[in-house]
Amino acid sequence: MGFINQLGSRLGLTEKSNPSNEISQIIPISGEPSRCDRSECLNAFRSNCFKLNSEDEATTLWESAKPFDFHILVSTGNHDWKHDAFDLPGTVLESINDFDYQRYGTVKLNVTSMAMPCTESQYKKLQKADVLIMPYFVWVRGITTANCDKALVEVLDILAAKHGSFKDLPKEIEGATLEADIFKSRVFLCSHRTRDKRCGKTAPIMKKEFDAQLRDMGYYRDIGDNRPNGVSVDFVNHVGGHKFAANVLIYNKGGEFAWFARCTPLNVRPIINETILKGKVFPQITRTAKKYHAVNW
Repeated sequence: MGFINQLGSRLGLTEKSNPSNEISQIIPISGEPSRCDRSECLNAFRSNCFKLNSEDEATTLWESAKPFDFHILVSTGNHDWKHDAFDLPGTVLESINDFDYQRYGTVKLNVTSMAMPCTESQYKKLQKADVLIMPYFVWVRGITTANCDKALVEVLDILAAKHGSFKDLPKEIEGATLEADIFKSRVFLCSHRTRDKRCGKTAPIMKKEFDAQLRDMGYYRDIGDNRPNGVSVDFVNHVGGHKFAANVLIYNKGGEFAWFARCTPLNVRPIINETILKGKVFPQITRTAKKYHAVNW
């Protein structure tokens, strides 16, 4: 990049630094501020936990990540994991990681803090796992090393097909059962402290504010509360771009997907009001976005 381009980039004059037009072709843009006043936060927080160096603060976020065709999220009940969370030989995590996803487009794998049955020894030993498939809001519960390939092939084949829907899915595949997810929206926060200490600090603070705001608005759900239209906030392992912490990934059943970064608790209330409830994004904090088919289950 020449001197003029570098100067333009620093001054915010390049087309890429103002990606609103491009983003608006994908997903609606909010006309509201991406941050609220500090007085609107429901929890106190220390700003220095979210401080970035000047270069990372100035870098344009748009297209610093790519959207996916499928997002495979495995429940572990943990909020931190070893450096490679799937490097657990002999477990179902290894089977899920080794599955051939190539024909399904771009597929991202993550482990999550979502709860798993604590009474079954197979879950504790990671011989069995529950998998949430996004953006389809479909659970495959009870995946094992034995049924992993069969279950994933059958489910992904149907969901990848044009107009594939939940009613086309079987109720059971070799012991694995399928369920429609009850939440209207899901939020995922990187908390992978082993990979980057910043994520281990920022994610719990962000979740605390999300949960408080959602509870105040009537969208928070405790475990076992199956009322419709709830919003869930969970931790995931490494998503990439830790230098832009905090990373926030959002899926709506309306089909909107947004990946935000450089977020603080000041962004939480606007994200709920504009992105979760209205399907709109804020270009200045958007790394990538995609509009999927809406989910009606």
